Amino acid sequence: AQTSYKLGPHVRLSWKRPTELPAHPIFLSSDASDGTERADAPTYAATILAEAEGFMSSYLPSTFKVKSRDKSSPPSTAPVELLSHEIANSDLPPRTPEAYSAPPEAWFARISIHENVAKNGTATWEEFDFGLRVDHSVHEMEYTPDVKEAHLCIDWAEELQKVGRKVADWEDLQMEIREMLHQLPPPLEKRVFPVLIVTARRREELLVVQMPVGTRGLPLEAEGGVGVKYHNVPKVTGGQYVSIERAQVVDDGKKVKWQMATASDANGNLPMWAQKMGVPGAVVKDVGLFIDWTAKRRKSTSAA
Repeated sequence: AQTSYKLGPHVRLSWKRPTELPAHPIFLSSDASDGTERADAPTYAATILAEAEGFMSSYLPSTFKVKSRDKSSPPSTAPVELLSHEIANSDLPPRTPEAYSAPPEAWFARISIHENVAKNGTATWEEFDFGLRVDHSVHEMEYTPDVKEAHLCIDWAEELQKVGRKVADWEDLQMEIREMLHQLPPPLEKRVFPVLIVTARRREELLVVQMPVGTRGLPLEAEGGVGVKYHNVPKVTGGQYVSIERAQVVDDGKKVKWQMATASDANGNLPMWAQKMGVPGAVVKDVGLFIDWTAKRRKSTSAA
């Protein structure tokens, strides 16, 4: 039943401590070793995907309230439905004692249904899969003007390759930590959002899950290498967001349904009431940014 979905402990707005992350060779080095019992990467990724998929398919339709049914986001021709839902602290699942405390979560979501065609104003399933799932963070930086960097800190490619990047019925599994650097309007400082990202697909469905990670205690970036780059950097404030993106082929292959849900806190001197005013517009605008980026890419590849 739709209402039987219980909120899970992982896909939350609260920071993850490094001790909550799955096993990786980096945690065995002398600098980062902490003796923590960790889940293996495929098992952890499967848990995240199941929790996120349940949130989108059961929790969102049964609890979120519609704010608008027909927002426009040019050049996309599809109307965008905007929804919202607040989750109080008391409704969040209990956390382990060593976890960071859980803030209340103000969620916004959008749903849009696009023609599955390679033409202006829309995109094919293959274009959605390539743009949203494959190299998700790099593509997000390319189509979102405010995102200036998608710095890779840690990835679990080798661990996931051992199971052929498959877990349950999901394929092409990818999991990594990136620092997403956002430029906010002056006089606000830049924001860095460190996120653990899990992406996968199954048949004609894709899932992209992003969760905030506290970087204190993670290895710092070596010269030109992986590791944390923006911990305690002047004029860069640490922010947090959680998001789930899901796209699937519907209507006998004629349409692509694209859903996104997110909760965030940019921290710094930006009060939450001001953030709540700005987030819905940005959530809707992303649809047009992605469709525009896809159209330009389509033109450049057909011209090549």
